[in-house]
Amino acid sequence: MIPDQIVVATDFSPASITALSIASRVARIFKAKVTILHVFQYVAQHHYKVPVDWMIATIRSDVREKLGENKRVLSEAGIETEVRMIEGGVPAQEILNFAQSCGNPLLVIGTRAVGGMERFVLGSTAEEVLRQAHCPVITVGPHVTIPAGINPHFHRVLYATDFSEASLAAIPLVVAFQRPSGASLRVLHVSGDSDLRTTAGEQRFDPIRKVLRENLDHLCVGSEEYVILHGEVVSQAVVNEAERYPADLLILGVRRASAYAAHVSPRIAFQTIAAAPCPVLSVSC
Repeated sequence: MIPDQIVVATDFSPASITALSIASRVARIFKAKVTILHVFQYVAQHHYKVPVDWMIATIRSDVREKLGENKRVLSEAGIETEVRMIEGGVPAQEILNFAQSCGNPLLVIGTRAVGGMERFVLGSTAEEVLRQAHCPVITVGPHVTIPAGINPHFHRVLYATDFSEASLAAIPLVVAFQRPSGASLRVLHVSGDSDLRTTAGEQRFDPIRKVLRENLDHLCVGSEEYVILHGEVVSQAVVNEAERYPADLLILGVRRASAYAAHVSPRIAFQTIAAAPCPVLSVSC
């Protein structure tokens, strides 16, 4: 699960700027190459009454300049960086296609967490990528800020689990991100059953404890704790715990879904990402 290539998709929005900073941190942790990817949508596909080629050329030049500036920033930080611009196509699908062409990538993408009727009509690029990606994805929501300092490591990791197969598939990511810094780890389960916070409830964590101890006991790691919370709105409970901890990385397992899932009511994972105070690392299963 150790990535050798970080693919950060950008549209140069504020969320994308924060995502680029997170991609830089992850690249330094794993000594991985970064690809800055932009899907250029201003491709003339219609016959207009006036020429538009010059306008498209101007926009394209501006995009290339921004990509070059992003590359310069990462290169000056000692990170091997390349830029790619894909002409035309649906952004989510082009991002997914590019990721599939990579060996062992990790995707980083920012989202403005569009809601309401606009999201129903247009869908969400970030959510479509999240639901269909066959590689880990770090999603950077609108409430994530760029941390001060130069230390790239994540020091407080919150892993939220519902004990499903999809959720447990994220455990190798927990190990991968806890190892480099010996981060403190909090494993969280939110249940609608208030009686679950018993010895029997605690035993549900045993398979997770076993895997973590097999992989982390011989390393210098931070504190490790297991928490069960009662809550009817799971996403809100997870976000509240991320703020209370406070976590600088939240890890989730997500069930893979078809493209139309971006157009229906928000699911728990996307609700969590939209409100999270930190980046959310997910793996789909």
